Amino acid sequence: MDKESNRLEFRLGMFGAFLPLLTLLGVILTLVLTGWVHTKTLWVACLAAMLVAIVLAKKPSKASEALLGGMSRRMVAIMALAWILAGIMGKLLQSSGLVDSLVWLGVNVGVSGAFLPLITFIVAALFSTATGTSGGSIAAIGPLMLPVGVGLGASPLLMIGALMSGAFFGDNIAPISDTTIASAFTQGAEIKEVVKSRLKYAFVAAGFSVIMFIILGISMQADTSSAVELAKNVSPKGLIMMIIPAVLIFMMYKGVHLITALMTSNAMGIVLGLVAGLLKPTDILFADVVGKKFGGILYNGINGMLPIIMFTMLLLGLVGIFEKAGLFQLILDKVSPFTKKVRNAELSIFVLTILGNIITAGSARSIVAIGPLAKDLGDRHNLAPKRNANIMDAIATGTIMFVPYNPGVMLALGIAMSTGIVASDFNMIQAMPFFFHGIGLFVVMLISIMTGWGREFKDEKIVKK
Repeated sequence: MDKESNRLEFRLGMFGAFLPLLTLLGVILTLVLTGWVHTKTLWVACLAAMLVAIVLAKKPSKASEALLGGMSRRMVAIMALAWILAGIMGKLLQSSGLVDSLVWLGVNVGVSGAFLPLITFIVAALFSTATGTSGGSIAAIGPLMLPVGVGLGASPLLMIGALMSGAFFGDNIAPISDTTIASAFTQGAEIKEVVKSRLKYAFVAAGFSVIMFIILGISMQADTSSAVELAKNVSPKGLIMMIIPAVLIFMMYKGVHLITALMTSNAMGIVLGLVAGLLKPTDILFADVVGKKFGGILYNGINGMLPIIMFTMLLLGLVGIFEKAGLFQLILDKVSPFTKKVRNAELSIFVLTILGNIITAGSARSIVAIGPLAKDLGDRHNLAPKRNANIMDAIATGTIMFVPYNPGVMLALGIAMSTGIVASDFNMIQAMPFFFHGIGLFVVMLISIMTGWGREFKDEKIVKK
């Protein structure tokens, strides 16, 4: 009853409650179709949706408070600082010459850019499985692997696809991943049982990814003559900076907080670069106030991430409004009449999870939001809790990378742009056809639902069709 009384109500009823979300998606689609979609323009979609929400809310002040509540979450501060530090890391590894030195090393030992997407996928998958974080994996692996891979002739689209696929592989199966924990706890399942039972889905999708990264890595490899020419004029001295990403990965593997690990690694990298003669003080920060010219690792690293941070703050403000409006319960009320068969119930969980990703822009947030609804649908049909958890987690982690305003996607975009592997007008939609693990999880789970593969019941004596 209290939950109902606290719900944010809108004029025009259910349509009014959905109109801010439709406005957000409509403006984003318009930006895509006009070619204006960019980290520096996406905030327009958030502002338009906020305006619609406040105008249509029966109590505009309540909508404003929900908006501020969403923007002031601890998660916003963590993501903002992590992006700033990841941006600095990317600039640091470039400016210190590590990327060029690794290209030199790759040319001299005969490493082909054709296999860098596969290597990136495997490295990101292992790291994300060990740490349980997709965002942390993107921040740790991206600044190094993306420019080195492209420098050795790999396709930038494939490299981004490999990074995203590997990062979300671990997010799906790691016992310490927030999505694993959320999917298990919301369904009343044991984490070890959930992880064990979902490996078959994850490995089939990963197998598909490996095949595609091998085939397309070879067929899409660019001319490597520029890498060979670069190697002739580059000193391997920058290889000493490999200590920095190694320290970052080690710290995160040991469970050190992402912010602590990034801050410490950046500080060590700046000191090491200066001591080794790879950096000058003006490479760290340059300011000509009179001439209005600014630069350096710190300035460029931070400045490049500001549009993403601003957009994310506005987006999570909108998520606060969506949650206060009870959008998921409204959706469940509409789909309930169509869930009389177990397959339809699972398809409903499948679709609700996708909608959750679109509304919340986060896989764990989506699982937490729809978890009670999924449990209700599962209980009606005697489904084993781990089955519900596996459907939610596979679809949440598999489809969230196709939500262009997801923080992880935005982080990868920021790193790709800050390392210079893509042009300034690049958008992540161009790379999405190469997010093979996400595509694989989507297809595998859909087949599982339609065929009943992997379906289990709490009481095998009570099996519904």
